[in-house]
Order: sequence, then structure tokens, then C-alpha cells
Amino acid sequence: MEELDLGTLLDTLKEFERGERVILGHFGTVQTLLSLIFGGPVAVKLIDQGHDNGVIVRRAQLAAGREVLCVAVSRISTLHNRAEIIDDIGEGELGLGQIIARHKLSTSRSLVDLGRDQKSFWRTYDINGPDLEIQISETFPRAPFESIGWLRPVDQGKGVCGIKG
Repeated sequence: MEELDLGTLLDTLKEFERGERVILGHFGTVQTLLSLIFGGPVAVKLIDQGHDNGVIVRRAQLAAGREVLCVAVSRISTLHNRAEIIDDIGEGELGLGQIIARHKLSTSRSLVDLGRDQKSFWRTYDINGPDLEIQISETFPRAPFESIGWLRPVDQGKGVCGIKG
């Protein structure tokens, strides 16, 4: 599903509540979106990063102060990405959205998986462009979003909602 395929995106997200749809269907930088939702700066903290068979696996947290708003696990091919992108990722200073913006890369994004349960909601998506291939899985704990009224608590009887793209 391409980022601008609004009809398909809305249909895919129809089972999610409004606050979840805004986050799961947003394809700009998550850091900026979360800063707007929480009304203050959100920092990207690199938790760990390593190589596995030509793929960089990177785990990061996005947090407002000490409150974790998102945990992201990214898989970045060292074979299908520009050297300067791999260099920026290796430095560990910037989030992936910031790196893409820094290099002014034209990208397309497609949702691979979506879901939610009583404690969190999540998505996995691919980012592709010229010499760019990244997959990101993001998990958002519900509690911080519920505490500011962005999300309603999920009914215990609703169970898991998952959608594979």
C-alpha cells in the first residue's frame, strides 16, 4: 500500500480508534508527531545496534522525559542503502526519519502489519527509495496516550486486533 493511497489506508485502519489511526497512518517523522501530541520535545534514544547477515538491526526508544512512547526496531540492509545513509546510521546520533530528511530522499512507505491489544498498538512498515531499503516495527504502549486522553482504554472483551498488509 503506497503512502498516498488514502482510500486503502483508511479502509485498512477502519477497525482502529481515531487516535490510533492518526499515529499508525502517519508517515512523517514519528518524533515530530509525538512531540505535537504530547506538547513537548520527544527524544530518540538508541538502545542498541548491531549487524546480522548484511542487515543492521537497530533498537531505539522515543521518549518524553522518562516516559517511553514508542519502541522501534529497524532493519536496514547494508547492501541496498547508500553508503552515506549507512554511515549516518552507524554514528547513532539521529533517528531514521531525521536521516532520510537530512539527505532529502524521495521515499514510498507501505504498511506490512498493524495490530493492538489492551496494552499497546503497533505497526511494521517498509521505507523504500533510490538506494534505500528499511523496515521499521514500532510499538506504542497505550498507557501514556490514555493518560493524556489521546486514546480511550480498550475494553477487556475486545481482544487483539491485527491486520496484515
